[in-house]
Amino acid sequence: MVKTPLWSTTLDHICLETAQPDVMREFYKSALGLEETVVSNDKWLLQGPNRQLILTKGAAKKLSYTGFNAHDDTQLIGIREHILKRGGVTIESPSLLAQQGGFAVRDPDDNILCFGVSNQHKPPAAGLDGRLQHVVVATANLETMMEYYQNVLGFLPSDIVKTEEGRVTAAFYRSDPEHHSLAAFAADEPGFDHCAFETPSWNHIRDWADHLAKFDIPIWWGPGRHGAGNNLFFMVLDPDGNKIEISAELELMDWDQPTRYWPHDRRTLNLWGNAWMRS
Repeated sequence: MVKTPLWSTTLDHICLETAQPDVMREFYKSALGLEETVVSNDKWLLQGPNRQLILTKGAAKKLSYTGFNAHDDTQLIGIREHILKRGGVTIESPSLLAQQGGFAVRDPDDNILCFGVSNQHKPPAAGLDGRLQHVVVATANLETMMEYYQNVLGFLPSDIVKTEEGRVTAAFYRSDPEHHSLAAFAADEPGFDHCAFETPSWNHIRDWADHLAKFDIPIWWGPGRHGAGNNLFFMVLDPDGNKIEISAELELMDWDQPTRYWPHDRRTLNLWGNAWMRS
């Protein structure tokens, strides 16, 4: 495995489209503890301790774009050059949260990934710890997506899940020492699978569950422990039906750690119990 210029960028923000912005804004302000800044008549920035997302009017359950932070302009230039040398195409970045010089790409399913240096200097707001840690997309074109993420963008493969027949059903990619900041799962249709917020400990997962219970938000899946990634988790749904994961103890990996392979079964997804099997 070769270290690429993408190491070590971090997932910084996502932008979600919604057809019911007022309901979604209230959910993310109350349940996720985010402070709102109105950007325009159809766009809102929501920020909390090490987590931020943008809501924009549009189709429900659609990931508009994902934003990754480079350390500085030198790393950003290196990422762009790496992508262009491998046949990738860059486009203008739609991100609100990057300095001038950022850029974006479209993956084979037309998902937009933005790369830039953050323009945010606002101190973290008070509230429960839970930084935005990873985003997952669903795809009917998984092997093509894997080729793009790994060979064009330079993400490092952590774990690959396969059926007994050899069909790949999930691929987990890292851009820093955490097990994955991006993943793609096989599905009948492309789309947004879920995003995750990483907490410092199991006790914080308890605190998040208690906090969400105050708003009568039930746990949709979990609590459990993933096999791939080894993290503790539970999931809830936002008003649009987007899945939100609260996680802790995600595995750390060196940049040169070899890719591992897992069977497509329940225990790979949840060592503790029932699994949400996408395919």
